[in-house]
Amino acid sequence: MGVELTALHWIYVSFICIIIALMVWRKDTSLVCMVGIFLLAITATGSLPLSISTIFKSFIYAITELLPTILVISIIVSMSKLLTITGMNEVMIAPFAKLIRTPSLAYWTIGILMMMISWFFWPSPAVALLGAVLLPVAVRVGLPALGVAKAIKRNFFNVNVLP
Repeated sequence: MGVELTALHWIYVSFICIIIALMVWRKDTSLVCMVGIFLLAITATGSLPLSISTIFKSFIYAITELLPTILVISIIVSMSKLLTITGMNEVMIAPFAKLIRTPSLAYWTIGILMMMISWFFWPSPAVALLGAVLLPVAVRVGLPALGVAKAIKRNFFNVNVLP
């Protein structure tokens, strides 16, 4: 029982490699993705009109899958900018800024605070927004931004029983 790779497989793998290379070089991948979808469709169907319609169907599929995520991210970014412009981010973090004096305290304070908030509000953009508001305070005391990201993402006190 052998596995036979067809032209579709090779086109798919080659375009995945091209897309990864473009991402490493920090170039736009949109056109390459559309060409890849078109070549896959023309190879699979042999029909030019059907291949062109496949590109548009892929756009519709992508937007239906990604639109909620895009909207949540845009709302979080706009709320974060609004908090910064109005100065409310300083008011919100004032009680916790007293606790955050060293990088290690910043890590544990943010992590435990995010854990406690996620008990009641997860999954919610409010949790990510609070993490974004606490980021400047933690960076101010010397915790790198990657450390803040780890504290926000970390699942504190979660014991993993399986290896």
